[in-house]
Amino acid sequence: MRVVGLTGGIASGKSTVVSTIKTLGVPIIDCDLLARLVVEPTHPAYKKLVNHFGTVILQNQEMGQPLDRYKFGTIIFGDAAQRKVANSIIHPAIRDEILKRLFKLWVKGTSLVVIDVPLLLEGELWRIVSKVIVVYCPPEVQLERIQSRDGLSAEDALARINAQRPLIEKVDYADHVIYNTSDLESLKRSTLEVMDALKPNPVWTVLAYIPPFAALLVVWEITRRHLKGDPRKTKPTPKNSSAPAHAS
Repeated sequence: MRVVGLTGGIASGKSTVVSTIKTLGVPIIDCDLLARLVVEPTHPAYKKLVNHFGTVILQNQEMGQPLDRYKFGTIIFGDAAQRKVANSIIHPAIRDEILKRLFKLWVKGTSLVVIDVPLLLEGELWRIVSKVIVVYCPPEVQLERIQSRDGLSAEDALARINAQRPLIEKVDYADHVIYNTSDLESLKRSTLEVMDALKPNPVWTVLAYIPPFAALLVVWEITRRHLKGDPRKTKPTPKNSSAPAHAS
């Protein structure tokens, strides 16, 4: 089973890419949904968060009540140390949920799965996928789209962009880049081209169900990522932001 990580940025066009992939029948693991799941009262991560931050992060400040997202956000976004603690609890919980779903898909005989991860790089999840797709558009295009879509001022729109890792940095981690710099049809066409290139070889798909070979494949993919290292630490200069209409 080939596992592909998909990421992008605000107003980059990732939602359109996800919708296009769904038309192909490729399973998608939505990490936004998992992020909400792991802070539910029934999940082990919920108790870990409460043990550290206290019931102040809960609605009505009562154990068993849902997370007060506004209050929790105020705490972690205003304090880097607290944010680091929260991420150390939430990111592993999301990773475990991803692995559970991957195992179920593998058992079903799925040959290709896409993990939709906004924080694919920040959460180090790029190290456990076979391929990385980044949906890219220039910052000025992001700014224009956010203002048009959300009715925000240039200052507010820019603040949202700056709150995320720059898309040009994410490109350095990509095996495939979908450049969203043209119209909607071009974006869909580029997505289909990339997905066609990612189709696993049928022979390898069959071999992946032989236990010893499957274990070797997993070990190889993880080792390959680690040996490759962090591109932002090994590349001396960032890539040029100019790009063709699409590439794979």
